[in-house]
Amino acid sequence: MTDQASTLLVLGGSTDQLFMIRTAKEMGLRTACLDGNPAAPGLAAAHISAPIDFSDLPAVFQWVNRQDEIFAGVSTMGSDVPHLLAAIGAHYGWSVPTAETGRLATDKLAMKECFTANGVPVPRFCAVESAADVRHSWLQWGCPRVIIKPIDRAGSRGVLLLDESQDIEKAVAHATSQGMSGRLILEEFVSGPQISTETVISQGQARTPGFADRVYEGMESFHPQIMENGGWLPALCQGQELEKQVVSLVEQAAAALGVKEGAAKGDVVVCPERGPMMIEMAARLSGGDFSEGLVPLSTGVNYVRTIIEIAMGWQPDWPALQPRKNRVVANRYFFPCAGTLEEVDLPDDFVSQDEVIKVVLNYQPGDVIPEIRSHGDRAGVMVVVGNSRGQVQGLVDQGYEKIRFKIDGRWVTGKPRQ
Repeated sequence: MTDQASTLLVLGGSTDQLFMIRTAKEMGLRTACLDGNPAAPGLAAAHISAPIDFSDLPAVFQWVNRQDEIFAGVSTMGSDVPHLLAAIGAHYGWSVPTAETGRLATDKLAMKECFTANGVPVPRFCAVESAADVRHSWLQWGCPRVIIKPIDRAGSRGVLLLDESQDIEKAVAHATSQGMSGRLILEEFVSGPQISTETVISQGQARTPGFADRVYEGMESFHPQIMENGGWLPALCQGQELEKQVVSLVEQAAAALGVKEGAAKGDVVVCPERGPMMIEMAARLSGGDFSEGLVPLSTGVNYVRTIIEIAMGWQPDWPALQPRKNRVVANRYFFPCAGTLEEVDLPDDFVSQDEVIKVVLNYQPGDVIPEIRSHGDRAGVMVVVGNSRGQVQGLVDQGYEKIRFKIDGRWVTGKPRQ
């Protein structure tokens, strides 16, 4: 297929990128990794690496040009940097998103405007700068709740759900402080099931092997913040007409953004009256467990491999995206209270079960757990599998009951507070 000396450049060396580095090695590729954090684990995992901030493009080009490697592509997982992939790939003639796709995918307002112009259904939205702007549009729309967020952040940072009880001035100030540009978008909140998707696109073809129900139950304690608590695979609608509608929608959205080679990560809400609608889309693979663990566990498909094939300029192995199994999988996060973590209890009778695939904690004894304001603050994750949702839900309940955190002298669980 290719010279095995070919090298894939991976942007980012956090835990989100480790699976891509490992997969590329399994494919016989050499790997290079750049991350501004000298302690990033991907730097040690790759064949060659450097502690370089990959947003510093002159430094990236200088480093790449010095290496005795046959670089053939660049990619990432989790990092919302399609504009940087576009710039680096264009410099070397690699298969990457275009600069325009990178711009649209990292500006939520421009993205929604693009969707509207191309007939992709979305909740109502507008740019806002002040509390007066919020009140004006909210009144015009006549909906009970709205969402305010920065146009240029991911991971729920600065995202607030507003109802009549909220201090709008405070919400505007918070969302503004969490963004990079200070620009905000207001959106109609649409009630309905939400679905996460990941679509692989190349040479005029598209497949959507990533498809999961998003979970928000029990997250009311974070209000007015919107926090997701993992997902379910397979989604309840899979095998039904609704699945076809969602797949068609995310492929239409990806085409509107100009994604022609690579990944498109979609967030969809199913409105009972208006049908599936795009919340937003990223021109990248997700981080966390979705493409690394949940989809392979549920379906047997590793489409990170396909994304690497596309990045390297190869013909994708489309048959490899056909599901080979159908297991129920769930991931759930730990959200203990803020304070100093003194001790963690990980009972062996839970973690040793074959169905418990993963329990990872993000804090160690002695660390201070902050008040959780975004996905980056979560205390950890568990991934469990089974033959039915009932069995898997039972395992999730066990995990929340048995895994405990001693914080400031008090034992607590990581279950979202009701």
